[in-house]
Amino acid sequence: MQQISKILAVSVLASVMTLSGCEQEAATPKEDSAKTVEAQVTTVSLGTMPMVSVVPGAVVPDQKAQIASRLMGYIKNLNVKVGQQVKQGDLLFSIDSGDINSQISQARSGYQQALAALKDAELDYERFSKLYKEDSVSKQQFDKIKLQYRVAQESLAAAKSGLEQAQAQLNYANVKAPFDGVVVEKMAVAGSLAAPGNPVVVVENLTSLSVQTQVSSDLYAKLRLGDNATIQIDGVQSSLEGTIYTLVSAADPRTRTHTVKLSLPNLNDINSGTFAKVSFKHGERQTVLLPKSAIVNRAGIDGVFVVKDGKAFFYMVRTGQSLGDLVEIQSGVSLGDKVVISNNQALLNGDQVTVVDGAKGA
Repeated sequence: MQQISKILAVSVLASVMTLSGCEQEAATPKEDSAKTVEAQVTTVSLGTMPMVSVVPGAVVPDQKAQIASRLMGYIKNLNVKVGQQVKQGDLLFSIDSGDINSQISQARSGYQQALAALKDAELDYERFSKLYKEDSVSKQQFDKIKLQYRVAQESLAAAKSGLEQAQAQLNYANVKAPFDGVVVEKMAVAGSLAAPGNPVVVVENLTSLSVQTQVSSDLYAKLRLGDNATIQIDGVQSSLEGTIYTLVSAADPRTRTHTVKLSLPNLNDINSGTFAKVSFKHGERQTVLLPKSAIVNRAGIDGVFVVKDGKAFFYMVRTGQSLGDLVEIQSGVSLGDKVVISNNQALLNGDQVTVVDGAKGA
C-alpha cells in the first residue's frame, strides 16, 4: 500500500512540473512572434495650455417684466396663454371697472358743483368790485367776497384734479404689454382679486438673450468687460462665443459669488432658464501635450506606446484637458520620450517600430 502511494505522489509531481513548464513557455513570447510596424513618432515636450474655469449658468432674457395691476379689483379678460406672443400695447388683462366708474361719476359731480360755485363767486366778486370802487361797500366786505372767489377757484382746481385722477384709474384698469415678447407665466386666473404689486403675468423678450452665471471672487478678479468666453447651451450642438458685458462687483452675501452676464448671438427656439456651461480663459500654463491619436486603450486603460531601442512599450498615462487635436498628459511619460502617434492600434509590447515621416493607417 505504501508503495502505491509513493508511485502516485511521483506521478502528480511530474504532472505539475510539466504544466508549470508549459505555462511559463506560453507566458514568454518568442522573439520571432514580434512584428515590425511602420509608424510616425513624436518627441514628448512641453506645450502651452490655456487656463480655463468652467462654471454653470443659465439663459436669461434681457427684458423681463412681472406685470401687476396698479388697482385693487377683480381680474377679467385674462385671455392670454403661456407661450403666446404679444406686441407692445396688446391687452393682457383688465380689472373690473365698476367701482372706478362710480368714482368717476362722483368726481364729475363734484367738479360740476365746484364749477357752479365758482361762477356764483365770480359774479359776486365782479359786483362787489364795482361797489367798492364806488365806495358803496367797505373794504372788509370786499375782501370777504374776494376771498370766497379765490377759495372757489381753488376748489374747482381740486375737483378737476380729482376727476382727472379718477379717469386715469380707468386707464389703469386695462393692463397692456410693455414690449414685444412672450407670455411665460400666468400667476392668477380670471375672477381672482388683484392687488397692487402682485404679478398677474410674466412677459419676456426672447429675441434678445444673455447667459448669466455666478463666479468666485478669485475668478471675478481675473475677468474684464469685453472678455470672450465659450458657452455650451443644452440643446445646442455647437459651442457659442459670448462677450462679458456685466460684472457685478458686489458679491452675493449668501454664496459669496459675483454675477456675470454675457451676450449671445440671436438664437431660435431657446427658452430662458436653459442650462449653460461657461468656459472662461484666464492665463496659460506649460504642460505635456500629445496628439489624441497617440492614445490607445488596452482593457479599459488609456496609454501610449513609447519607442525604446526600436521597440514599442505600452505606458499607462493619465490624461487631462483637450485642446483641439491635442490632449494633456498629466502623468505616465517623460520629456524626451518617443511616442507612437500613428498605426498604433494593433501594436503589442516588443513590436519593432520603423519610424516614418508620414502617418500610416492603423
